Amino acid sequence: MAKKRYSFSFDAPMTILLVFAYVAAYALDISLRSRLPLPEGQSLTSWLLSCATIDVRAPLDYVRLFTHVLGSDSWIPLLRNALVLLVLGRSAEEGAGSLPLAVMLLLSALVSGVIACLVPGFSAQGPDPLIFMLLLLNFFVSLSGSVISVSWILAFLAFTALRAYAIIAPIVPASPLVMAKSCLPIFIPLAGGIAGSIPSIFILGKGSSRPKPAARPKAKAGKKEKNGRPDISKDETVMADSNDTFTETLDI
Repeated sequence: MAKKRYSFSFDAPMTILLVFAYVAAYALDISLRSRLPLPEGQSLTSWLLSCATIDVRAPLDYVRLFTHVLGSDSWIPLLRNALVLLVLGRSAEEGAGSLPLAVMLLLSALVSGVIACLVPGFSAQGPDPLIFMLLLLNFFVSLSGSVISVSWILAFLAFTALRAYAIIAPIVPASPLVMAKSCLPIFIPLAGGIAGSIPSIFILGKGSSRPKPAARPKAKAGKKEKNGRPDISKDETVMADSNDTFTETLDI
């Protein structure tokens, strides 16, 4: 009996690349923090993987507008976000394609980074804009197939409620102004996710992204007749026209 062979399938290359970069950035930070040529008192996360202000004359600030989505403070949120990105990114990439997904990821990071730079005292860090965008993109993919996916709506609401609870719950007795300011880590990534998902309306608007079923092959032309009678292959059984008996015909 022949052994079954298995092969690796990179079914979602853009998602896998994103998660690898996300994990590698934090692993590089904690393993080579003392060896990296960084400004004194800063880590790779605070120096390159966060976005707070922008100087039009500093080229590195333009890089931070995109790289801030790779920032993480500890292993626990890193692994949780990596798992969410893998689950959401795979289905989104299958529906929209790798290149359109890359454009939407960059757009989400850019919009959230620009808004963060316009808000004084706020620093953007983490892949929340990408997660919001992937949730919306998965919903739009299902919507392009004329299906309103309740599960994706609930997933979006659940993730938003989870992030809101983690931020607002510790400061519930605070004043409304303080609570509104504390909600910026939700509103800014949400704005980036919405902006990044807008191109999907045009990409998926022409029809469903699901592959169409393959057309069935056409039936072959009938067998040639010999002497006005059908050509019957060897050992074939046919029904006689005159009665209900079966006749077995052999080619010699």
